[in-house]
Amino acid sequence: MRKWFLFISLFFVLFFLSACSSNPSLELVDANVDIVKDKSLVGSIGITEGERKGDELIPTALFYEFTIKNTGNKTIGSIGEADKGIELKIDPKDKLKSVSEDVIGFNIYNPEDYNESGVGFGQSFLSVLKSDEKGKYTFNYDLGVSEENSQVPLLVPSKEKLDELKEYAFNAFLVVTIGNQEIARFDLNKLKN
Repeated sequence: MRKWFLFISLFFVLFFLSACSSNPSLELVDANVDIVKDKSLVGSIGITEGERKGDELIPTALFYEFTIKNTGNKTIGSIGEADKGIELKIDPKDKLKSVSEDVIGFNIYNPEDYNESGVGFGQSFLSVLKSDEKGKYTFNYDLGVSEENSQVPLLVPSKEKLDELKEYAFNAFLVVTIGNQEIARFDLNKLKN
């Protein structure tokens, strides 16, 4: 009886140790958000028709920049395998969704809501973080352009509205996944910009 108890106890200890060690260790080192109108950060929209055909419009965007560090001793993510790289998304809380809908007219964090707006969103990221490595991740959500154009019907809101959106921009979670499995979640409200 005592041997069985010892065996079962040892089994559970090993099981819990292996489960704990398999969880990636990520730390959100830095987070910033700003409203920008900078082609090098957010790109541009090419005009394809009319008098200004060939010109570019530079959108104003909500721009996030995150630095994440792998504090564990194993590499997180992989390059060659589909759906095995690190992916991030911003999951807005209800207040940020509401402010986004009020300021822009739709939830900028939902890709389908950009249809027919003439603008879009983008991100840049590292799909692999080696042990003790830091990676920079950026998101940009276009908020409109400053001049009227039939291709881009969404005009930039007023400065007051943009300031309101920026004020609530951290009312969200930063979610880190690999292959649709969540490996980390950071409450951005707990950070100072």
